[in-house]
Amino acid sequence: MATTLDLSRPKQTCLMATLFSTRPTVGSFPQRLLPPPPLRKEMPTLTHQYISKSPGFLRLPQELLDDIISDLEHRDLVSLALVSCAATALVIPRHTEYRVLRTRHLLPAMWAHLARRADLTRNIREVHICERLNKTASDRVPTTLIDRCVDDKPAHVVEEKRIRNICTALGHMRRLHTFTWSWEVNPPSVPTILPGHENAVFEVLARKRTLRHLGLSGMFGAHAPGVAYDTESALYPLWRFSNLTSISLRGDAWIKPANSHHLKRMFSRSPGLEYIEMPMEFSGLADCKFPYLKRVNLFLQSGGIRSIDPCFVRFLNDHPSIEDLSWLPLGPVYVSPRTLPALKRLRTNIQVAGMLECQSIESLDIYQLDPATLVELKNLQCGSVRKVKLHAFGELTALYELADLFPELTWLSMPSRYGHFSLEDWLDLLPRFTKLEVFRGQGLWAAVTLNMQRMHGVIMQLVQLCPNLRQLDHCGHNQARQDWNRITIIREGPQSENVKYRIDRPPARRWFDALEGAFD
Repeated sequence: MATTLDLSRPKQTCLMATLFSTRPTVGSFPQRLLPPPPLRKEMPTLTHQYISKSPGFLRLPQELLDDIISDLEHRDLVSLALVSCAATALVIPRHTEYRVLRTRHLLPAMWAHLARRADLTRNIREVHICERLNKTASDRVPTTLIDRCVDDKPAHVVEEKRIRNICTALGHMRRLHTFTWSWEVNPPSVPTILPGHENAVFEVLARKRTLRHLGLSGMFGAHAPGVAYDTESALYPLWRFSNLTSISLRGDAWIKPANSHHLKRMFSRSPGLEYIEMPMEFSGLADCKFPYLKRVNLFLQSGGIRSIDPCFVRFLNDHPSIEDLSWLPLGPVYVSPRTLPALKRLRTNIQVAGMLECQSIESLDIYQLDPATLVELKNLQCGSVRKVKLHAFGELTALYELADLFPELTWLSMPSRYGHFSLEDWLDLLPRFTKLEVFRGQGLWAAVTLNMQRMHGVIMQLVQLCPNLRQLDHCGHNQARQDWNRITIIREGPQSENVKYRIDRPPARRWFDALEGAFD
């Protein structure tokens, strides 16, 4: 039955092609950057004859239908779009292109479109802005409904107008819960032409009561006045963010002593924080308390001295709820064995790992860890360990002992460089890990001298020897995502008798991952 849509650019699109293209204020504010009044909503309309033969759900009024669908996440949108042609017309692209936004480019026409179409922009949940060369994740931008005659005008290319459109669009996003902005360029530079532009964007975000996850990486806050000139932490909008559950801050501004008071005040406005990623140089973090904190990533931004280590030992003592920890102290430290009773995933050095009572640890990434050292760690509950990343090959005998001591191991990573084991050694070693699902490293490829045909035979052998194996590293390195491609093994049939495999890209880089993809 024919369908009539009242959209700015009527266009029939292929369902599957579209789905695959759309993956995963307060204070002073420049008057010229204030958002204009919201525009009238433009809704798709279906003919009466089409609606009369549609399922009962689709016979609801159009505005009510749109409000209901606005509550669905992308996964549910796909399911709904497959119900019928009428559902497809309602969902694609009106909703599928307006859930997650990730862009590496300026795209003034897109921002003008989002500023103009409040009815579409209001459904965006995540916004990720990054530098042009950042290809660690795929771009996701709306394209289908952009009206080039209206949105693609020279006036929108002017930076002040583009920033105004960004602010207006962010103001429309009533369900926005995640905002990240990465600007790691070489040579380093500030993310906007004028400091007022950065302030304008953060002014709008500071008003967002739905915002829960914030990530910034680069030269943000370079113009923020120190506590001597801003005693109330009111002149830089970022200090007024509140009710966050995840925060990731990378950059030099966060390690300035003059900003320490501002940061502590900002953290106090988010007592429900569950994730923190901060430079170790910010020792003021030790004075903060977060009763719900679960994941912590402490990294060295530019350099520090050993005297900051005790600050973070005290911080860890005050937060027994931590489950994920990434921390490499600068010097020798003492950590009480009972410091982190809930710890499940750990990235640190051998000294810290040897002190903690790791009774519930599941994942280990210990700097310079070799099989013999891991076997000698007596504080581990071996039966709970599922994932291990080794930084040295060691001897085969130590790996055999490792397989015996850790029977529940499902994920094993060896160094990416080529090892000295023969193919027969690998085919004897890997089946000893009886529950192995994922094996990382280039050792197998070295054993077959990068021969594709031989590797095909090795995969078929491993499928028989390791019945749970589902992924290996490929020899091809993905430069965009800075990791090895994956060989994904697919078993089909009642008893998994049909086996095939495909080559996949490494997963996209995720924000708010304390271990930074170490166990992907």
